[in-house]
Amino acid sequence: MPAITQLIPNFLGGVSRQNDDKKLEGQVSECINGYPDPTYGLLKRPGMKFIDKLKNDVGAPFNKAALDGAVWTFIDRGAQGSYVAAIKGAVIYAWTVDGDWCTVTAPGGGAYSTTYLTGTTSNHYHFRSIQDTTIITNKTVTTAMQAAPVDGVDYTSKSVATLKLLTLVNSFEYTVTIQGIEAKVTAASSTTFDDMLLYDAANVNTSHHLIDKIKSVIEAQQGLTTPNPNFIGRWYLEGYNNSIVIKRSTGTNAVVTDYSAVTGTPLPFDIDARGGINNTALEVFEDDVTDVSKLPLESFGGHNVKILNSDAAEDDYYVKFVAYNTTLNRGRGFWKETIARDASPGLLASTMPHALINTGTLTFTFGTISWPDRLAGDDTTNPQPSFVNTKINATFFYNNRFGILSEDNVILGVANDAYNFFAKSALTQIDSDPIDVNVSSVRPVTLTDVLPSPQGLVIFSGTQQFLILAPESGVLTPSQTSVRAVSNYEMDVNISPVDVGTTIAFLSKVSGYSKLFYMQLRDVDQNPSVIDISKIVLEWIPNSIDRLVVSPQNSLIALIDRQDSYIYLYRFYNNGDKDVMQAWTKWQLTGTIQDINILGDDMFIVSQHEDEYTLNKITLDELPTGKVSVTSGNSCLDMAARPFDPGTGNAVVYDSTNDVTKIYTPYTLFNNVQGTILIADPNDEAGYSVRATPKSDTNGPYFEVAKDLTELENGMLIGYDYNFEVTLPKFYFRRDEQTTDFTANLTISRVNVSVGRSGTTTFKTKLTNSKEWVDVKEVTAVDSYQANSEPVQPEYRFVVPIHQRNINFELKVTSNQPYPVSLVSMMWEGNYSPRFYRRA
Repeated sequence: MPAITQLIPNFLGGVSRQNDDKKLEGQVSECINGYPDPTYGLLKRPGMKFIDKLKNDVGAPFNKAALDGAVWTFIDRGAQGSYVAAIKGAVIYAWTVDGDWCTVTAPGGGAYSTTYLTGTTSNHYHFRSIQDTTIITNKTVTTAMQAAPVDGVDYTSKSVATLKLLTLVNSFEYTVTIQGIEAKVTAASSTTFDDMLLYDAANVNTSHHLIDKIKSVIEAQQGLTTPNPNFIGRWYLEGYNNSIVIKRSTGTNAVVTDYSAVTGTPLPFDIDARGGINNTALEVFEDDVTDVSKLPLESFGGHNVKILNSDAAEDDYYVKFVAYNTTLNRGRGFWKETIARDASPGLLASTMPHALINTGTLTFTFGTISWPDRLAGDDTTNPQPSFVNTKINATFFYNNRFGILSEDNVILGVANDAYNFFAKSALTQIDSDPIDVNVSSVRPVTLTDVLPSPQGLVIFSGTQQFLILAPESGVLTPSQTSVRAVSNYEMDVNISPVDVGTTIAFLSKVSGYSKLFYMQLRDVDQNPSVIDISKIVLEWIPNSIDRLVVSPQNSLIALIDRQDSYIYLYRFYNNGDKDVMQAWTKWQLTGTIQDINILGDDMFIVSQHEDEYTLNKITLDELPTGKVSVTSGNSCLDMAARPFDPGTGNAVVYDSTNDVTKIYTPYTLFNNVQGTILIADPNDEAGYSVRATPKSDTNGPYFEVAKDLTELENGMLIGYDYNFEVTLPKFYFRRDEQTTDFTANLTISRVNVSVGRSGTTTFKTKLTNSKEWVDVKEVTAVDSYQANSEPVQPEYRFVVPIHQRNINFELKVTSNQPYPVSLVSMMWEGNYSPRFYRRA
């Protein structure tokens, strides 16, 4: 049997669930708390630094019950600061990422309304942040419009009439019929428009002046012994340069000609008019005209008229009169397009998404959004958005528009007019008008989330993905927007997809496990490339994952179960041509994860342990070197913190009676879990660590260690060790990168492991049929090192004796000390026999 060696150049392949003889070089069977790095190899992950406990407005920590089941979200404002917020019941809490309490009030101060916050789980809410505003959508609330005005309650039809005098000719008769009673005059040669239309108490002529005759007829009907019931109430006659406006309301019988405001409730009346040859010299209308040319030049402010145009409702529109003289609010002016009197003025804000606005370093307001009202048209010519009377699943900003997803509809508001979902005019469509499109699929579709891309807007549903784009201009407009189905992959609708720089990742769940897909968009006329990047770890990722977090600059995607302590990480490295590193690993954090987000190079973690919640941080690009001070460096400790003064003036206290040192902590300690005290710079004795026992007294929780360590207080870091664990696959002789000789007889004599910056490392073996791992060798990775310094060597080679058949054992590399580990490469030595068969 010839003696052979074979090199495994790195451990950057990550976890693989394939059979060991199918695994590629560099892949491992399991990796816990590993962080693959193309420069330094497979590293022990950075430690988790404790920031603060989550406290209320009076500085008291929240207990477990207070925030149990809360819905968490992070708010990234870049240079303006970042925040973490929680919705518990109908209350919103917020803190800075440094742990400082933030107040949340109503926009004008005081308590905010809680009626919208009816969701109970994270699946009931959607969050979208832009600049200082976070849009909070309750996906269980059905949207609605404001109540539409009711005829006879909010307004009265046919309670205002306008007589328009077109021509005035000597001897022509002009007749107005009101409530069936005629008022007829004959124009004299001296009769002017003013005589006909403007009331002058000093120049009354009921034979030739139309307005005088109308006043006389109404007063006569009211003055009968039994007043004509069709004429009861107050009548208002307003004369203008070519028209008379007649109004009627409840009140004491009278005819008012002084242009005073209407009092009482408007009353309807019937009116008709004719005059001149062919009866075309005098026209009248009440609520509508057939053409805009029928409108008078002057009127009173707010006069609302419907322009019919034709028998079709689609070309109707509405105008109101705007007077130049805003004091009198009548006379000369112009007709401006407006909304129908019986149309809802707009969205009901209490049923729409709300806004959490960052108004100061430590202040927020929460309340309804000012949704612009509908200013023109009616439900036919300026229809309600399609999300009305349905539930909203997501909001977004794209192409200078605010967008909403509801059922199978995509609705984008008016360009450069945030939150406006109504066209500015019912007369014509312009490019800035709202866009309301349906994805129209052959399968049932409910749209749940969006991501922008260079090709267009990618829309996601549980079963299909779509692309919304403007094929010609690239700018979405009502007439230049198209929707195209691009793929048919199942996706968990409760987990938002993430943008990984140039690709998109989304999660799909099947019975018992989860799958992560990569979508690479191509040209707009080509379908995207979609790859299951979790295929190599099939059934390894649990189906309890409920959040995706991404850091494109650190080339990683984190899959999180927000009621567990594990994070599943996918890390990659692209050299500009292809991914040369694709690795899966798993992190186990100290405490139960509530939420995680990556802001810049920092992974912020809200966790819960014992009866409190803590805010922690892992700095991804601050790789552990072993060189740690109390102000810099990254120790391999979780919940790493400085000793804490509980209010007695001392954070580290020596108990001479029992010869122990009490080191008080800023957080509650885990029951029956030992902690670690790491001695760091600037101490002369920096470089070693000691185990500590969790205890508490009336002053608070503390770690207890033997002997007097008070003189080392300035360099102490406290926290918890976490275990770095890599289970290696069985060793096989490889003829090339793709081929393993799994039928040969191979005996492994020893394994040489090359490491970079590494401290204490343990190698364990387990016989194939055994359940017990046995330590092979535990070494401080140095031949010699300087006293009072960290036991970390820049480079070292471990020699691990094995002397077993390759199929008879498993090998594991572990480290649970607060020092770094960097696995670079490995070479095994052994005896190989092909059993007298020649390999073809």
